[in-house]
Amino acid sequence: MQIETSNNTLTIQLRYCFDDENKHTMNAEVFNECERQFIKAIKSTEKYFEDTLQVKIKPREAGSLVDIFTVAINDPKIQGAFIALVTMFATKFFDSKFPTAKHKTDEVNQKLENIAKIKELIKAGTLTETDFDYLASSDPDLRKQKSNFFKTAKKEKDVTKIETTTSTNTNEQPLIIVVTRQDFDSFIITDTTEQTDETQEAKIYIVAPILIKGRKDAWKGILEENSIDFRIADKEFLEQVWNKQINFQNGTYINCELKTTTTTNIETDIVKISREVINVANYGEDEQSIKKVTHKRKPKQTDNSQQLTIFTDE
Repeated sequence: MQIETSNNTLTIQLRYCFDDENKHTMNAEVFNECERQFIKAIKSTEKYFEDTLQVKIKPREAGSLVDIFTVAINDPKIQGAFIALVTMFATKFFDSKFPTAKHKTDEVNQKLENIAKIKELIKAGTLTETDFDYLASSDPDLRKQKSNFFKTAKKEKDVTKIETTTSTNTNEQPLIIVVTRQDFDSFIITDTTEQTDETQEAKIYIVAPILIKGRKDAWKGILEENSIDFRIADKEFLEQVWNKQINFQNGTYINCELKTTTTTNIETDIVKISREVINVANYGEDEQSIKKVTHKRKPKQTDNSQQLTIFTDE
């Protein structure tokens, strides 16, 4: 891949190499699918701009099998950000290292926490090269498309390597990357699902509790004005519910520790969210006093780093 910049346009070349230097053909279906996945990866950056990208194909060079694309954006005010981000995406496309899970305490993650905020920072021109690197490394679309690209390229047995050269109009030396066939597997995602867990202190209004012992149905409630389904893992709380020590009325809520698990299927983009109440600290009804949930006294943990923060009883 070779990247060149001209005004607000990038020129990107993909070169497929074969074991026979005189061979310049490959399976058309494989070639077209690789081309489609790469274009999708470049177009996936569009969500970060308040503009659209134009991706065009140029005539291929004679005597070789090279894909030549031009990528442009209309708004000249974000030209620098456009070139930086698309170049980073094109480069990361040929980096086999898949990023680890994002950390909530990461300073960059907090700055780039949602698409709307990223668009504002791009318009303001305040994003750094580190920020663009983080976006490209964390983007789920890029991960999926480059995995699909190399899964498809692997089907063409005559392709021995894909050579990539990334250069810009600066004085920096071009970055040359050679991806050999034996490394294709390191680009392919074998586990099609990704899972992230988040634990928070939450106030949930109970809409439909499960009052029959042994039932596996999910409870229904309202969290921050949104209807949710969740399960209860606090056995002592459940025992008090089943023994009718705790009753539910209109406006009953629980203060609890809520674990949210988000599972994403990388291939289908289907997202599933499951919620589980780990511990109930107390409960109450609107306009009424809060009542404590009784728990058996647990032994102190000597390692404070393993202790979870819960609500202070009111």
